[in-house]
Amino acid sequence: MEMTPEGCGAFVVAKKLAGLSERLRRWAKVCFGSIKLKKLNLLHEVEKLDVLKEARNLSLGELAQELHLLNSLEDIRKQEEINWRQRSRLQWLQEGDENTKFFHSMANGRKCRNLIPGFFHESRLISNPKAVGRMFVNRFQQQFGSKRTWRLKVDLSKLLAHKRHVDLTGLDRPFTMIEVKDAVFSLGGIKPLDRMDSRSTSSTNSGRQSRTTFSSSVRISILEELI
Repeated sequence: MEMTPEGCGAFVVAKKLAGLSERLRRWAKVCFGSIKLKKLNLLHEVEKLDVLKEARNLSLGELAQELHLLNSLEDIRKQEEINWRQRSRLQWLQEGDENTKFFHSMANGRKCRNLIPGFFHESRLISNPKAVGRMFVNRFQQQFGSKRTWRLKVDLSKLLAHKRHVDLTGLDRPFTMIEVKDAVFSLGGIKPLDRMDSRSTSSTNSGRQSRTTFSSSVRISILEELI
């Protein structure tokens, strides 16, 4: 079932993330099953082989089955450890510690710290979880406003319907001689000969005049090659 929550952007994102988490949880349960149930089944099978081992010697098939069960049980324990380590949100522990009791205490301790068992409202203790939730909702609605049932949406088809047409046919046409000439003579920021200031030609600084003339002659040569 596709989720289509309505409301502000943050509310929609939160609801979709919650729905994704629930779907991933169901998918993991269907594809991988319950780790706890798998562990109990493996322990039961190992216990049956232990009972047989006390009565008689195990056959080769039973020994291979016992080895397979022990390896599977070790994998289950590692998965259980990783699961509880993630739930306890401890990053400084290395994998392989197998201290699941410690992970249990950390995860349950954080849950107890985050739990709000109740609070006093108008000299009256409210401990019912539903009543606590309603009180929080009423408080936030009073502080931030009532719940919005609409979400701002943009219709791109209507937004682009009145867009002005842009003519791009000029991108394929060749450059004109004027454009090429302007581009060549704009190199280095030096004006062409026919646009040079008369004061620059009559300057007494012969070195500067010679460099300007040389640069202009080079640009003229480039322009002639392009023509």
